[in-house]
Amino acid sequence: MTAGRLPIAGHTASLCIAVLISVLSLSLLEPLMVWVILLTLCTLFVRISLYLGWYQNAPNQRTINLLAVLSSLALAWFSLNLGLLFSMINLLVVACSLKLITLSKRRDFLQLFACGLFLIGVGFIFQQGILSALFYFATLLFLLFALISFYSPQLYWKKRTKVISYQLLQASPIAIILFLLLPHLGPLWKMPTSQSTKTGLSERVTPGDIANLSQSDELVFHATFEGRVPVRSERYWRAMTLEEFDGKTWQISPHRERFRQRNQRVNNRFLPALLTSSYDYQIIAEASGRPWLYAIDIAVPATSTDKNQIWSSRDYQLIANQPLMSKRAYNVRSFPLSPLPSPNLDLERQLNLMVPKKGNERTISWVADLRSTYPDNQQFIEAVLAYFGQQPFIYTLSPPPMRENFADTFLFDERAGFCSHYASAMAYVLRLAGIPARMVTGYQGGERLKDKVISVYQYDAHAWVEAIVSDEGWTRFDPTAVVAPSRINAGLRNTLDATGELAQYTLFSDFGKTGVVREISLMFANLNYFWSRWVLGFDNRQQQNLFTLLLGNITPLNMTLLILGCLVAISCLLALYFIPRWSSKTIDPCTRYYLKAVSLVSSATGIERHNQPPLAFLAQAEKHLTAPANLHFRVVTHCFVAQQYQAAATKDKTRKREHLKMRKEVNTLQRKLKNQW
Repeated sequence: MTAGRLPIAGHTASLCIAVLISVLSLSLLEPLMVWVILLTLCTLFVRISLYLGWYQNAPNQRTINLLAVLSSLALAWFSLNLGLLFSMINLLVVACSLKLITLSKRRDFLQLFACGLFLIGVGFIFQQGILSALFYFATLLFLLFALISFYSPQLYWKKRTKVISYQLLQASPIAIILFLLLPHLGPLWKMPTSQSTKTGLSERVTPGDIANLSQSDELVFHATFEGRVPVRSERYWRAMTLEEFDGKTWQISPHRERFRQRNQRVNNRFLPALLTSSYDYQIIAEASGRPWLYAIDIAVPATSTDKNQIWSSRDYQLIANQPLMSKRAYNVRSFPLSPLPSPNLDLERQLNLMVPKKGNERTISWVADLRSTYPDNQQFIEAVLAYFGQQPFIYTLSPPPMRENFADTFLFDERAGFCSHYASAMAYVLRLAGIPARMVTGYQGGERLKDKVISVYQYDAHAWVEAIVSDEGWTRFDPTAVVAPSRINAGLRNTLDATGELAQYTLFSDFGKTGVVREISLMFANLNYFWSRWVLGFDNRQQQNLFTLLLGNITPLNMTLLILGCLVAISCLLALYFIPRWSSKTIDPCTRYYLKAVSLVSSATGIERHNQPPLAFLAQAEKHLTAPANLHFRVVTHCFVAQQYQAAATKDKTRKREHLKMRKEVNTLQRKLKNQW
């Protein structure tokens, strides 16, 4: 083996770092391409084979260079579809895999150690839940274990684990102090996003899409209220406003999108008139891959930081400055009693009166007859809602397909659907009557996790209608509340339970209602909320509240004293950790027990050891000791000689047994010497 190279077969540190890099890479399953995953698994197989001695030499540099060129070409080919973020992650994993194959020097190992830390950070881009945090904390421990195995291969694995645990325990107070004290700044750059998105509401909604979401129990967000919590029937969480309709599918209007982008460029913010009654709350939203945020109308950002990072659109959407690729906490103030004025009625009428020119002849005829009877907008809308209430409409998650002439089929033939069916049909009918209308998608209701905490899940997905009845602005109408009022007042699960449809969906099976399972689920939900609220959601606002609690008034003098106090506390901790090690020498137990025995013998006999070898001192001292004392001192001396000079490769378990034996013999020697004199 050449100088400066690491051993291959049986080198534990190399195997540990290979396993760790592979596990971290596979944890990023979502952004990785299939061939990158296969490359990672092949790399792990190569390192295991080298460790076990199946192969004596790693692949040569020419082979690695060829793999690097082919991987670069493949990444360049697929990068257009992946997006910048996912392309960079695939590039990093490929580079780590190729470096693992050529791992043979100390520099290579340290580079892979740094890449492992970076991969842990990349993992938090996509998953920030409590389980993900525990997983990445475990990988960090394993990464440190690989590092200490690299520098101290002679230590037994329990000793390595003890050293790592002790150092992490020492670092924890300093990390907590820095987490609470350091300013929580926003990102200095925008994270490049991919073209793929996570599950959830879509910018295009066809009747039936939201019904599919309602079969998912995935968490969407937590809402923590500071004061009174609105009742379930008031909790309409707006996400997106859909204004373009082609007869079947609703989507965000491209005209509205261009108008919003133009206003953002010139910073022309929308400031509607707001009434005094309001709700203050914090939303902790799960990753969705989209910029749309959730709030109760009318919602405005509550802090200066949120105002800089959230745009309030003129269609009452809250839009983040970048898509939610990870959990996002933001503070909102909602004014539910305020009207929804339209800043540009001409634009609203232009966008929200367009209807397809063909199809749905029966609906067009029915609307014309109904409009002639009710020329007043409010009376016409009440007549439409009355039609939903009087006719035998059914609220169901599994309506029959309605591929052609959706409105005719739904309103006059099938009369069965989910919330998006009712909202889509009603908005279309209002447009035919000359009333500007649009569909709003979001969530309705939510489950109480605590007194002031609401958890909203995908099965709370909902759609409703907004219409301009008069020049005052938009008014919300929910035809679902007419057909199935229990959906609004009691929630989806209770509604499906009452209709008997609950049993056919595994999401709402009786298994989840049993005592033990429910308690475990509730405990995990509370733990996840605590993590999201106090760790992921610890922002500038909560930091200022903490400083106010500690200091009273936040003044420059008080903040200076607080910072100095924290620096002193950190300095004292570092001194406590390291100064004792500087001032005292570490003596192994074997030497400590032998020196104690020598001290006891010297005190009893008056003979000093000086620099004599252990066996020479034993021969000199045994002439002055009684037989029992001499026997125990002989055992201690021979154990010391065996440990120090004859058994350098003794395992830790055997060494610990010898240490216990020496301690017992020294204690017995001390008693014998007392009895001797």
